[in-house]
Amino acid sequence: MKNDKLKKVLDEKTDHSSLRLSRRELLEAGIITFAARMAVPGAVTSILTMQNAMAAEEAAMMPFVTLSLSGGAALHGNFVVKNAGGDLLSAYTKLGLGSAGFQIEKVLGADFAATAQLHKGIKSVASADALSKSKLIGVCTNTANDTAGQSALRPFYDLSGPLEKAGLVGKILPTVHQGSNAENIKPVFGAPNSTLELASLDSMFGALNYSSVLANNGILNKKQKDLLSRFVGRMTKTQVAKLNAKDDGIKTVLEEAGVKQGDIIAAGGASGVDPRTDANASAVYKITSTTAANNADAISAGVVYNALKGNVSHGRITLGGYDYHAPGIRTAADQKDFQAGVQIGRMLELASRMKKPLFILVTTDGACSSEVSESATSIWSSDYSSSVQFIIAYDPTGKLKTSGTQIGHYLNDQSVDTTTLVGSRPDYVAAAILANYLNLNKKLGMFKQLAPATLQADDVEKVVKLHVA
Repeated sequence: MKNDKLKKVLDEKTDHSSLRLSRRELLEAGIITFAARMAVPGAVTSILTMQNAMAAEEAAMMPFVTLSLSGGAALHGNFVVKNAGGDLLSAYTKLGLGSAGFQIEKVLGADFAATAQLHKGIKSVASADALSKSKLIGVCTNTANDTAGQSALRPFYDLSGPLEKAGLVGKILPTVHQGSNAENIKPVFGAPNSTLELASLDSMFGALNYSSVLANNGILNKKQKDLLSRFVGRMTKTQVAKLNAKDDGIKTVLEEAGVKQGDIIAAGGASGVDPRTDANASAVYKITSTTAANNADAISAGVVYNALKGNVSHGRITLGGYDYHAPGIRTAADQKDFQAGVQIGRMLELASRMKKPLFILVTTDGACSSEVSESATSIWSSDYSSSVQFIIAYDPTGKLKTSGTQIGHYLNDQSVDTTTLVGSRPDYVAAAILANYLNLNKKLGMFKQLAPATLQADDVEKVVKLHVA
């Protein structure tokens, strides 16, 4: 490295307050942008942030949000699962829907049981336009029950890592996550470079004090970004580790150089990230400028709004309480399903109002089985490993098409067929989800490098169900 002062920061035990780097030196060395990632609470530095961010500016990818339902939601008690031929099962007496022949409603192009609540939650907040331009695919798979289930069958469906590698990189922040206390999934095919946990919108604003220098706000020109990209790319893991451990020191260096938090915010990096100041987000999430920063709906709005604007790499919301099997609480479980539907509906409605495409993954660890009954309202009585994951896409142009609404299938004994591609391999499930996303972004050619040792070319064709005409 040419900058001797920076070398001291990285390689020596020194008092950072004694260092007085000029703003020009900081910019040329890339330390401002690097400190940006270091200052993100709980984040790990994004080594390739600048390279990926510049690529993302040239070809924006479809925003991606994950809704994780922790505990094992009975999604097959909402979405009507079918057999290998696409026909109804002979009965749904263990799936909470009773005998076959119940009324079905078509929502997002898929079949839902009329008595179920998840689709009603979606319809309660999503407009006809949002619903008509959205499609849902059910992925039928066998997963371990609950968070502590058998590792081999755990639904490791956090795709933040491969999404970043594919080019989905936030302009000013990394992956953001609400609900870490109820988390039930882990990274697959590589971890993300950074993750910002949101207990409050203030967590996001605090990170913006430094990471806003990555925004298209005039602070850095393309030449400077190129310099930063090359610099960051040359850093060793040891140097990264040392900087990770010296957040306060980097902050001191910035302040000594005259780069104040307020100066960076004033430059415009923090504008356009607060959902409470946006009319569409406020209307959809029922929040106002005076809503508390730690309000759950405000945080959810912040995750989705910033994903849609491309400010963050990937948004994830985890909801707890979906291990809801117990005698006499079908009503409570139905309410949880309705709430999940509201979350989905709000995502779709906000995308519709903002005229932005959106890809949604709805995942859960396991499921429930009901008491064997002919009734469509029988209670959930136990854990069940046969489950469904959802992938949902919205396209504002209305050109979204599907080649089926189900990947994998159930058998007539009301269990998942574990012999299908996605029947018993969580990594194949994740690969199928990723393949559909890449196909919508016209990047399916990247699949093999992003999800190695999973689906072969012929298999990919079988699991890709979402297309843009």
